Amino acid sequence: MCPSFWISSLTVSGHPTRRDSTLTFSPGLNVIYGPSDTGKSWILQCIDYMFGKAAQSFVLTANSGYDQISMNVETPRGRITLRRPIGERQNDIEVTSNDQRIVSGTYKRDTKSNRYLPISHVWLKLIGFEDPDAMQVIRNQDMQGASLTWRTFLPAIFADETSIDRSRSILLPEQATAVTQFKSALAMLITGKDFTAEIRDEPMKTKERKNNAIIEYLERQPQTIRDRIRLIDQTLGDDDENLENHVDELVVESDRVKQALREAASQGRQVVLKLQSVQESIAESEMLRQRYLELVSSYQARLERLDFVNEGRKLTAQYPIPMICPTCDQAIPAAVQSAVAPTGRREHALLEAKLRDLKTTLHELDAERQKKIDEEQRLRRCSDDITSRIDTELSPRFNKLKDAIENHDAAVSMRVERKQLIDRLRDVEEELERRRASVFVRDKFNILDYYPKDFCKDMGDLLLNTLGACAFPNLRKAEFGGLSFDAVINGKMKSEEGKGYRSFINTAVMLAMHDYLASSHSRHALPILMIDTPLLGLDDPQPDPELNVMRETVPKALYEYLAARNDIGQTFIVDNDKFMPDVSEVAEQCHIIRFTKRKDEGPGFNL
Repeated sequence: MCPSFWISSLTVSGHPTRRDSTLTFSPGLNVIYGPSDTGKSWILQCIDYMFGKAAQSFVLTANSGYDQISMNVETPRGRITLRRPIGERQNDIEVTSNDQRIVSGTYKRDTKSNRYLPISHVWLKLIGFEDPDAMQVIRNQDMQGASLTWRTFLPAIFADETSIDRSRSILLPEQATAVTQFKSALAMLITGKDFTAEIRDEPMKTKERKNNAIIEYLERQPQTIRDRIRLIDQTLGDDDENLENHVDELVVESDRVKQALREAASQGRQVVLKLQSVQESIAESEMLRQRYLELVSSYQARLERLDFVNEGRKLTAQYPIPMICPTCDQAIPAAVQSAVAPTGRREHALLEAKLRDLKTTLHELDAERQKKIDEEQRLRRCSDDITSRIDTELSPRFNKLKDAIENHDAAVSMRVERKQLIDRLRDVEEELERRRASVFVRDKFNILDYYPKDFCKDMGDLLLNTLGACAFPNLRKAEFGGLSFDAVINGKMKSEEGKGYRSFINTAVMLAMHDYLASSHSRHALPILMIDTPLLGLDDPQPDPELNVMRETVPKALYEYLAARNDIGQTFIVDNDKFMPDVSEVAEQCHIIRFTKRKDEGPGFNL
């Protein structure tokens, strides 16, 4: 089987005084062993750091002097190099890839943003999930959803020294709240199922609390609605039906009055126009009359002058014509003596005729002007009558009809509202009845329903084969419990036995799960497995005397079995040389890295 990826090297760098520390690995079994406190476990911690472990939980800090972890990953399509700084809040991981499935750039440790993808995308794509964002798993018994992440699978990939001897299942997360999410993610690995369709938006408890809050709100509504209906009935009274029956008459009468208003207004405008015309004509007549009066005065003055001259001639005719000028005592020439022209009778008669005609015309003008004045007064009275009719009769009547129609419209609106309130009251009572009858019972959710039917049986068979290959003494039966997600060997739970037994059984469970995921039973495989001290505590006496023989047979058989399964994927085993057998017999089948406490021995990290 060709693994989807394997780790080819790991480098810790950046120390100001020490050289960079690099380890290379093989695609199969890698055994890292040596005495205690030589930094063996840190290798697995560094790999986990590149898988997205939180910086604050990492064994190395900025105080160590090193500033970066680098890891090379080989795939069937190329190489990927990952670099992550060491230190608190160092969440950026730089990825350089020539595998076309993986985009080079900066990734975040765990969160997705508009600019960055989480590092989970790299590992999930490598094991066959083309669109990790689209994949949802179930995270609790209320069937709420969560995004699929690489670290969800961590319990099936990595068992460190603190958890290998665990009494409960080595596969399940330590936090009980994360168990359903892990089992859901594992089911997705095995079957390829996306749980998006099964996910619910909120827990049943939340739905029940919301339903109770709505019931509490709705219970106050019927009385409020009834109070409003009663107020509408009081407002409408008994006249509502009569108003409804006479509304057409009101509209017709309103239209008639409105038309009368239009006609009166039009008539008023015409009267005003005529009045303006008459007033203009009177003004013109007055101007003409003044001119005629001026002519009369002029004619009368001329006639008076002629009469005065004639009277003077009569008086002077009684006296001789003066021959000497009374002023200068000089003789008056004969031509001058007769220079005063005699008054003309003809001119006097002509002026009298003109004055007589002018007075006649003036009399006629006054008569015509008086007619116009009378017409003006008539038009004023007519205009006043029209205005009075509009103000005192038509407008009040129209406003009254308008108010009546508006009152009717308001009544109609209230009747519509009343009907709506009755419908609303019925709906509220029905909704209350429905919600009071609602029962919020959590569905019996069993994640194993999404696993293959024979999953537990197949896991039991793989456990039996693994334990048999590892020389488990007196092996008769191996089972895998779906509820406990753990092994039951010869009818016994491992919690009943000692530390060494638990470590060995947990190792066998992880190997069996790794084998199952690599088999034809599973859609996706996890190509890496990391176990720290797989036989931790096996050198201690076991409570069951039958199991004490394990100390003699199991270690050698376990390493032979591990070496024989090289083709299943990359496996990292960290062990203490105090407990482990001689691995020289399997050295050709695996990659062995020996750590020592001396700086001049072994290829280990200079940490």
